[in-house]
Amino acid sequence: MGQVALGLRSLVFRIMVFIVMATLLAWVLGGTLWPRPVSAIQRPVINAGGSQWGWRVTVNPTSLEVSYRLAERRNGVWEPVEGLNAFHAVRPLVAPAGVLPSGVLFNVSVRGPSDQPRVLAIGAGGRVVKVSD
Repeated sequence: MGQVALGLRSLVFRIMVFIVMATLLAWVLGGTLWPRPVSAIQRPVINAGGSQWGWRVTVNPTSLEVSYRLAERRNGVWEPVEGLNAFHAVRPLVAPAGVLPSGVLFNVSVRGPSDQPRVLAIGAGGRVVKVSD
């Protein structure tokens, strides 16, 4: 019985060392053993209302789901606009070509998970001023 206990203890120790070493290797290589969503800002970005705006693209590696959120660059950091849901499909942002109605900075074309394409008029602070079908 003593040999079996020593064998099991040795096996448990080897498994723990393997897990620690695998975690350290993944960390050194810039990854992780447990995937988490990855985000990036899609180019091109536009300048409107004294700020930079862009789509923040998030990919969930476990479900392979892609979502887009409108983001504004504040103090060098891209922050998603609060109160505006994520979209499953978007068109690239285009800087306004001419004079837009009062209070509107730019328009965005989006599509939700199950809805038709629509155009949102974005005002100061990223709030939605108008929704068109």
